[in-house]
Amino acid sequence: MIAPSADSLLRVWEDHQRAHPVQRALAALCAASPELDPGAWAAASIGERDGGLLALHESLFGSELCTTAACPQCGERLESDFSARDIRSHPDALPGPQRSLRVQQAGYDIEYRLPTSDDLLQLAGAGEPERGAESDPERELLRRCVSRAQLADSVLDPASLPDDVVAGIAADMARHDPDADVRIALECPVCGTAWQMRFDIVSYFWGELDDWAQRLLADVHALASAYGWSEPAILALSPTRRQIYLDMVGA
Repeated sequence: MIAPSADSLLRVWEDHQRAHPVQRALAALCAASPELDPGAWAAASIGERDGGLLALHESLFGSELCTTAACPQCGERLESDFSARDIRSHPDALPGPQRSLRVQQAGYDIEYRLPTSDDLLQLAGAGEPERGAESDPERELLRRCVSRAQLADSVLDPASLPDDVVAGIAADMARHDPDADVRIALECPVCGTAWQMRFDIVSYFWGELDDWAQRLLADVHALASAYGWSEPAILALSPTRRQIYLDMVGA
């Protein structure tokens, strides 16, 4: 994985303003790993994708992260600062091949694979016609990921599995892909309420990218206005040299 050029990142940001959040994440990861097949990140597990996005955030914006949350009891606003290494369980930043997994519970024998970004996009209707309003997304995801569901000699529709078996599959998925659902432990300093907040690197990364793009375009405008340079010429400058010129313009 490499840090994409400023021009490449701006194109990702510009081209995906109206895209699904998952498509935004995949576009950024593809720009950072041109050596991979374009579909590799879409076929990676959610945890692998989020781990890759976290590594990309580190290379572009640093390892420190900051989130805000409201206490569910009293509404107090809290800030939480943490590092990428505090929430990443695997150091690998590139996706690996999917493998078949197995759960045996209450007589049921289940073979499945981990959910992927492609699954989420299909369920969101980004890659196929809209499903009926009566569809259960969790059951639809189960149907996509389970390759075999069997009770004794009977082969079952994965969507018909009992709730406790579905919960067992979900728990096994979480065990094999822990980075797919990262939780931050928080405690309110006012009322003492403790809870866990889900950290969504997909939305967090895009927010950082959006802030970066807006600042960079403002810098391009300032330097183009002052020196008459083209956008490509300004973007080709290193951040250090660009800032020096900005300082001189400001002076």
